[in-house]
Amino acid sequence: MTAPCAVGAFSWTLLFVSLYCLCYAESYPQLSGDEIPHDCNKPVETQGWYACRETIQGRQRKPPFSLQHRGSLHRRQFAESIYAYETALPEHILQRGIGPPGDTSRLLKLFHKLLRGEPVSISFIGGSITEGGGVRVHERPHLSFAGKVSRWFIDTFPNSSITAHNAAVGGVTSTYFGQCIDMFVPDENVDLVLVDFTLNDRASGVLGKSPEPDTPDRRAYEVMLRKLLAFNQQPAIIALHSWSPFFNTPNFYSTTEDLIQVLVSYYGLQSVSVRNALWHPTMQRRQNYQGSQWLCDTIHPNLLGHRYYADIIVGLLQDVALQATLHPYLELEASQLDIPPPVYDNNLESASKCLRGELLQQRVYQSVGWKWVDEGKDGRHKFGYVTEEAGHEMIFVVNNTGCPDPSMEVTLGIGHLKSYERMGQALVSCISGCACHPRTIDGHNPGSLASQEFWEFVPVTQSEQCVFNVASLNETRSGQNKVKITSLLLTCMRPDTAPFTS
Repeated sequence: MTAPCAVGAFSWTLLFVSLYCLCYAESYPQLSGDEIPHDCNKPVETQGWYACRETIQGRQRKPPFSLQHRGSLHRRQFAESIYAYETALPEHILQRGIGPPGDTSRLLKLFHKLLRGEPVSISFIGGSITEGGGVRVHERPHLSFAGKVSRWFIDTFPNSSITAHNAAVGGVTSTYFGQCIDMFVPDENVDLVLVDFTLNDRASGVLGKSPEPDTPDRRAYEVMLRKLLAFNQQPAIIALHSWSPFFNTPNFYSTTEDLIQVLVSYYGLQSVSVRNALWHPTMQRRQNYQGSQWLCDTIHPNLLGHRYYADIIVGLLQDVALQATLHPYLELEASQLDIPPPVYDNNLESASKCLRGELLQQRVYQSVGWKWVDEGKDGRHKFGYVTEEAGHEMIFVVNNTGCPDPSMEVTLGIGHLKSYERMGQALVSCISGCACHPRTIDGHNPGSLASQEFWEFVPVTQSEQCVFNVASLNETRSGQNKVKITSLLLTCMRPDTAPFTS
């Protein structure tokens, strides 16, 4: 038995940097059959951001034995091309990471398009891991997991034109992303969307508190799925459950994965789980190294980790692609594409418009003391209006009309940064054209381990010229007054029936 950790005396910032030092009540038993290959010879805490190059010898998965000796020569050859990808993870660990099959109709539809040589569009959405965090910017198209998965499609289906779009944004949860899905995934004809918010949605909670089943994040995740399912091409959707042994602690269930998987299963979608695949081998190694060789920090996979992520995703794709080669394609019945009622009461999607980047700048009428800045790093952009002092005002003008009932009150979303340090408060108030009760935005979130974007929802009347003000306040819970506004949301959600709140 090891001594319990005393973390109360540490600041949250120090805790975030030092998560690898967390103690466990019991040492994890050795599991000799669960060793995963790696090329690192020193503990992770002594390595740099890009340590652990992926120099391991890969291995090809084998098509089913029956297909190796039976079936047409063409089918056998194509099966070999499907499984030509070299995986670093052994088969039994891959199988742990591949989730329940669900209803593969949409994925089979995708692969039959590829078999016919038709063009296909793929989108990756999520946070900084999907964005390529842990891989140098210039190497991400080839060495991030999104790049590797895209390359598998291109290599396996050379007769099809593959368009891959990475729309991930670091520090964003499904609550934020779901309402702006049309902006992040502008291609209504997308055929496959890989969704990765499991770890970021966990980060928005409180350290040490188990995730709840019915929360703004869960409701937003469902709304996002429903919007994607309704796209023109009825795209296939794969949920990627990212995981970190430092962040999702201390138990196997200390993650939002199982709650999100309820939604994935309800809609018959596919999923892959990094936790399920890597928990046992990572915990085995952690006893000796106080870390794991596939992470570059407490959250982001390094090059080796991105290879593990890609291995699991490609493993799922290989298995469904093989199904497509063995069975003739049957056009889907309309009923197979119907979207069932939502899991959560009143959690229906609604029309919305997200104003971000240049669109946000165009809505600023007057600004005093606010600056348009990019706080991103490592190739990741994080634009927004920032002030560090109290008493600074910024006036916006928006048109929030166009809802079915022009007389009803609707919801205005103010996208802002929340973090565990430095953040202050701001007051949102309507000036002319529209009416609303003043609403305070508080960016201080001491229970979180990350800086993330959130919505503050304000009930407001409709107007073609709704003029409102955002003013930084003297009040602060962090001792400082930073406020960052990242976006606006115009939506027809009624405040009393809105599916989720800030």
